[in-house]
Amino acid sequence: MSSKGSNAKICLKENEVTYFEPRETCGIFKRFYENLAQSLLNQLPPAPNKFNKQTTREYYDRFNIKNILKFETIDSTMILDILSKTNISKAPGIDKLPGTFLKDGAAVIAIPLTQIINLSIVTSKFPDSCKIAKLVALFKKGSRTEAKNYRPISLLPLLSKLFEKVIHNQTENFLNSNDILYTYQSGFRPKHSTESCLTHLVDRFLEGCDRGLHTGMILIDLQKAFDTINYDILLEKMEPIYFSPEAICWFKSYLSNRSFTVNVDSAFSEPANLNCGVPQGSILGPLLFLIYINDLPQAVEDCSIRLYADDTCISFTHKNVNVIEDKLNKDFNLLCDWFLDNKLSIHFGEDKTKTILFSPKNLAKGADPITINRHDVSLKQFSTVEYLGCILDSTLSGEDMALKVLGKVNGCLRFLRLF
Repeated sequence: MSSKGSNAKICLKENEVTYFEPRETCGIFKRFYENLAQSLLNQLPPAPNKFNKQTTREYYDRFNIKNILKFETIDSTMILDILSKTNISKAPGIDKLPGTFLKDGAAVIAIPLTQIINLSIVTSKFPDSCKIAKLVALFKKGSRTEAKNYRPISLLPLLSKLFEKVIHNQTENFLNSNDILYTYQSGFRPKHSTESCLTHLVDRFLEGCDRGLHTGMILIDLQKAFDTINYDILLEKMEPIYFSPEAICWFKSYLSNRSFTVNVDSAFSEPANLNCGVPQGSILGPLLFLIYINDLPQAVEDCSIRLYADDTCISFTHKNVNVIEDKLNKDFNLLCDWFLDNKLSIHFGEDKTKTILFSPKNLAKGADPITINRHDVSLKQFSTVEYLGCILDSTLSGEDMALKVLGKVNGCLRFLRLF
């Protein structure tokens, strides 16, 4: 098969030897994915311990949290509703149980499934059989013989998502009713999107330009942020936001003893343990990540910070570029400390983390560049950057973004002319 996304006929190199058999290639994928997150963690410098359990507690003490998150048992009507909305096109997990079975058999299995889910809530235990992920490697780009050029797609048992949906709904309602999630976090939240994040961001920058002010911005790129989440730190963060001991115990059970096996053709690798990272392909994973990164703003003293999941940017507006540089340097280094204390890795290479200075058109040419340093690393300043798919230039003219859109439109028109 020649399809880009197919995992058929994969051949991979390991130690200068090329392997063609699925049994061997799925083993190579297993070893690569198993060590990927840990290799990043091993490269992290020692944590400065500026941001810890105490500082996080002090951060949340300012919130007016009115109640405690305690998971409530449910009735079968909720499970019946979830089952009736099952997407039958979703690929099954390691249990091979298809969505068609769940949807067509909803009326029969709703009551026993409700009893099992309620037992999970009462005992604060998540079934081990629902923690095994089947990984399918899809080719991205580059050499087809290198495991790093394949994207792992995690397929969890569809039944596990019933448990997750119930817990997700109760957890999300608790977070929203107490306004716990950071206001300018736009990822994985209802009524938030890349558009809302960009609109607010650009409006603030344009307002500064209209007042004759400059705005400096740092765009921070994290390496495999979802895959390097530390479970102990995540569970520790739940206590100051008033998760009950039983709720924390449930999440501990949910995260522990997780594993994956790689599937290539009909072959499967040996199971590998997952010791960090939110479960890929899960319903709870994105919400758990938001909880993990939610206290990040405690590391910022003067700058504005905006988040879209792990996409982080800080900015500061002032008439004096030197003041902007000082404020950005101070808060950027504090953020670096927060990331280290939370075992997250900033991507400094390949100009992934970078800066830009937005200025009014009449002041743009005379504006001094800003220099942002982290120890012996200096961030590169760009005249245009891409953030959440939108190209922003230093005068916010929108010309580069318009050219990008026109290029896509012209490409579509050339395709239509063939018919």
